Amino acid sequence: MKIYVILASSALLSACTGEVDGVSAHGTDDDSAAILGGTVDAPADGAGAPPSGAHPPTREEAEAILDRVVALYQDHAAAANPAGTHKISWRIDWDSDAVSAHVLLKRGEDWIIEVSKGWLTAPSMTTEVFALTMCHEMGHFIGGFPFKTSGRDSTGALGTSVAAEGQADYFATKDCLPRLWANETEANAAAFAELDPSARERCSTAYSDLASQQLCGRILRASLQTGRLYEEQAVLQAPRELVYPRFDTPDTTEVAVTKEGHPESQCRLDTLVAGAVCSVKATGTEIPGFVPPYGEYSAASQEAARPFACQTGAGARPRCWFQPDPVVTDCSELGEQACVVEDGAHGVRYCGTTTGVSYYWCFGDEVCKTSRDGFSDCYDPDVDPDEGSF
Repeated sequence: MKIYVILASSALLSACTGEVDGVSAHGTDDDSAAILGGTVDAPADGAGAPPSGAHPPTREEAEAILDRVVALYQDHAAAANPAGTHKISWRIDWDSDAVSAHVLLKRGEDWIIEVSKGWLTAPSMTTEVFALTMCHEMGHFIGGFPFKTSGRDSTGALGTSVAAEGQADYFATKDCLPRLWANETEANAAAFAELDPSARERCSTAYSDLASQQLCGRILRASLQTGRLYEEQAVLQAPRELVYPRFDTPDTTEVAVTKEGHPESQCRLDTLVAGAVCSVKATGTEIPGFVPPYGEYSAASQEAARPFACQTGAGARPRCWFQPDPVVTDCSELGEQACVVEDGAHGVRYCGTTTGVSYYWCFGDEVCKTSRDGFSDCYDPDVDPDEGSF
């Protein structure tokens, strides 16, 4: 029997903290997941290294950052359909060395962000990187279109759908960090002064007032540090040469279909930069693009989300993960997947709104069967997809 697991990133945060068995939490249960981490060697030139004096967040700092971020968006959860039934919460597992930060979005439960101690102590982690990555997790709940269509809520009962990884990055620097750091004028000015002239010019071009320029500069600095962490984690999970992303080496690839998973590290930095210099900020408590059919990459969803993002210029989402003009396929009659037989060969037909129709053909004597849950796959003839072997 084959078991299917749907994984999603989402977000959580809260305004009060409790403690149980080494876990700091607010309104959460014991569910958890992990991403393997470790250490890497830094390059000799120290490109993108944290500023002098930067340090990983202490327990108190981490909890305070989560409290503040959740306070910014608790009203979004409260307003989500059905109104008054959703709440954002968080938990930190202080006993886990796994390098893990993710979100949970389940029917009948809070919108939850989960973080491990290993995430707080990961290489290149600083308090500002932690703030940005927690804003990224919040972006999975609040960031909106484009969504992760593989885990969409077809009924809208969850009040939101999980935003794609690139959209969560974009939300973090476009909307969340500007709200989080808006009043920290001294820290913003100091960060802006540390940037080289070309980086400062990005912010000076994007914003007319000095306060906004300085806030943008701090977000750019945090973005470069976060890009470093993303690259280190990517190399640990799939060993290859370590190449830190830079402001002056943008990813020039263009995807034909929007990528829902994690883009490459340089593309992620490009997205963080685009968010920082986009002057279009979200207002109200609406989840951008969360309209029927919920969570799909539909023309209606894209149009509803359009006013919440920069569509052109330096603040537009980069093409290395985002395709703004996809060919949308109507899968209402075909369904997402189904068993097919052609010329005696069994296979699975898939239909995606942006990926179109594709086929996976079974091997040898395998046949396609559909489980009670609606999943179609190839099996040996004597296997029941729901019960195991006959």
